Amino acid sequence: MASQIIESHRGQGWQALSIVVTYDRREVVPSYAVYEWAPEGRWSDAAKGDAASWRGYRLNQTVVRDKLTQPNTCKVPTEQAYMLNNEFNQATEDDVEISEEAVLTEIAKRHNIPTTRAEELVLTVEDWTMC
Repeated sequence: MASQIIESHRGQGWQALSIVVTYDRREVVPSYAVYEWAPEGRWSDAAKGDAASWRGYRLNQTVVRDKLTQPNTCKVPTEQAYMLNNEFNQATEDDVEISEEAVLTEIAKRHNIPTTRAEELVLTVEDWTMC
């Protein structure tokens, strides 16, 4: 897969490529892995590379999550967990003054579930993403 992405960008003037592998587009950080196609495999050297030939470039894996190396240790969130996590992120992003507890309480009321369950579901997505 990475080689196909790299080849599709060859000769187009890219100094470097970052290939982010996620489980779900709703996740805000790379949930599986990040690969960098750059001079000597180092993103920090991208400005020094030859964008036309990519001579000296190589693929370097910079992030690998346990869900790739130990898939049985990570629990996939439910659709409800993603929904509540999205609501939580939107509420806390829009108002930095509001407390997380207040946001969780409001989400719990809206979905008629205990606040502890709302928090558990929100954290399930974060745990999965970072696993």
